[in-house]
Amino acid sequence: MTRTLKELRKSVEKLIQYHGENAPVAAWIFTKDDVVDYPDCVGEKFNISDDVAEKVIRNLDDYDHIYSEIFDVIEAELHGVGAM
Repeated sequence: MTRTLKELRKSVEKLIQYHGENAPVAAWIFTKDDVVDYPDCVGEKFNISDDVAEKVIRNLDDYDHIYSEIFDVIEAELHGVGAM
């Protein structure tokens, strides 16, 4: 699920209210700084325009297999710790 940092802050504040500020959490956050290009012929990275970076990040929602994989790992870990 993509959102702005402001929206993310609101969601995190709600989670803290519900679960408490010391509750464990796992998160992956990608910003425009993560959307870079490393051309094969050059050893340095090239930053992408803000517009392109936003499109790339918003399109990450189209890859629902990422969420499926995470839930598969959670299930495997539950089995691993004997909870299932």
